[in-house]
Amino acid sequence: MNLRFALRIAIIGAVTVALLAVGLTSHRGLWWRLVTFTYQANLLAAGYYLWTLVAPRADARAGLRGAVVLYVVIAGLVWNLFLTGYSMGYTVANLLLHVVVPVLAVCDWVLVGRGSRVPWWQPVAWLAFPAVYLIVALLILNGLGRRAPYYFLDPGSVGTAGVARNVAALAALVLALGYTLLIVGGVKRSRPSIR
Repeated sequence: MNLRFALRIAIIGAVTVALLAVGLTSHRGLWWRLVTFTYQANLLAAGYYLWTLVAPRADARAGLRGAVVLYVVIAGLVWNLFLTGYSMGYTVANLLLHVVVPVLAVCDWVLVGRGSRVPWWQPVAWLAFPAVYLIVALLILNGLGRRAPYYFLDPGSVGTAGVARNVAALAALVLALGYTLLIVGGVKRSRPSIR
């Protein structure tokens, strides 16, 4: 078993176990959590890494892979720094989705080569998914009478100016981490070993 295969199976397995744990133990079930960035990013990661195992040429899409890594890292960092006090703490699912998957994804990014170089503009493009998520969270969920899933995106909790500051800070974080991934990813450019 090579490192590429092992890391990707571990990511897929961690997301699967987390989803099962929540589905089997949560009073409100799994479905309501799918509105959170964490669950969307982790499902995207599991789907992407499964795709690369089924169709190894998918590894040539280094920009997409970088986005997947960035999104799970952002979800992990934000949760660990700002949201542990607002959640059930380090449950099995939270540990897997906010710690294990981001660490495994970064290890995959650093230790498994990329099929192509990631263009300098990709971190700007990687803002697209968080921007769409933000629009959904602010306009649709708040418009439907549901509070945004995160207090720092809820005008009722932090005010409109607070949401604007938080959005600007998150955008800066996404860009900074995105360019950090480009720098770290540029260190090793070998082709992935596909078996």
